[in-house]
Amino acid sequence: MIYIHKDVIYETIGGSWYYTIAHYLRKKRVPYKVVNGHNVDEVTSLNPTKDDTFIGRFAHDELDKKLSKQTLPIIWDKFDKVFPSKKSYHFYDNKKRQYKFMLENNIPCLETYSVKNKKDLSNLKIKYPIVLKKSWGAGSEQVNYFDRFEDVIDNKKNRGWTLKSIYPTLAQEYQDVKYDYKILLFDSKFVIYKRLMNWKNGNKDNFPYGTEPNTREDILKLRKPPFKDIKMYDAFDDVDEDLMKLIKKLLKIQKEKLDTYFMGWDLLKTKDGYKVLEFSVVNEIMIPNLKFFDLSKKEIIKYPSKKHFGNREKRIVGIKNLINEYIK
Repeated sequence: MIYIHKDVIYETIGGSWYYTIAHYLRKKRVPYKVVNGHNVDEVTSLNPTKDDTFIGRFAHDELDKKLSKQTLPIIWDKFDKVFPSKKSYHFYDNKKRQYKFMLENNIPCLETYSVKNKKDLSNLKIKYPIVLKKSWGAGSEQVNYFDRFEDVIDNKKNRGWTLKSIYPTLAQEYQDVKYDYKILLFDSKFVIYKRLMNWKNGNKDNFPYGTEPNTREDILKLRKPPFKDIKMYDAFDDVDEDLMKLIKKLLKIQKEKLDTYFMGWDLLKTKDGYKVLEFSVVNEIMIPNLKFFDLSKKEIIKYPSKKHFGNREKRIVGIKNLINEYIK
């Protein structure tokens, strides 16, 4: 039996998973039950067997995180297999924890400093320009580029839609690259695409992608991301020997240390090699070109496209592949 969390919070933006999962399991003739994974009484009343699995999108929205803190511990206690797993969710939306984990597991990453205020920043031996980012956040919210120390100002412009102070923050030396990479790493396959860092030519207030902002009202009421869609490009041709070696290392780590069959990893290719920026177990599992690299067959698999579905199709294919990892 697969228990599915009814993630109604994201219905306003078409981001809910439960309908797609239920429809797919029905076609596969896999028994399932849809439950409200945010209702304490409902999850407490569940009586699963050791073979049952719980799957849900417990994501970034502030209300979602608040409710999830109450119910996920109950779910983890009742089920042996949960997406997201307890170990992986521990690092969700917490870049400070992620950095410590990467150091402990010898994952190549950028040197990162924790800064409480501007006085702290002044004491750092760091080369400018720099990037400051909050430990929490998605969609490049509260990620800022500063050319000089004097430019670091905690004002409305740099606080973004949250209107919250830029401190405490994490500081990194700026890497001058044109793209970053997103790797969606499943247990048996991966997707890789690159995202154009267009802030120099586009919206300079959105570092690094340069896309235009969504309104604060749409972010709060409709739960849209802080900025409009990023330009994404196929990056399978960029996978060299070093990157494939790193992907296999990350796969081993996410299975053995994070207890998950899926993780999203953000990377840069710097002059010192590939560096992991952050990782997240809950992503919008978008498959831009409907292509995967099958790790056992060692080849790229292309899904037939139904063009009238557009981006919806790309999300559906991603969610189906996530489910496959948990029902195989």
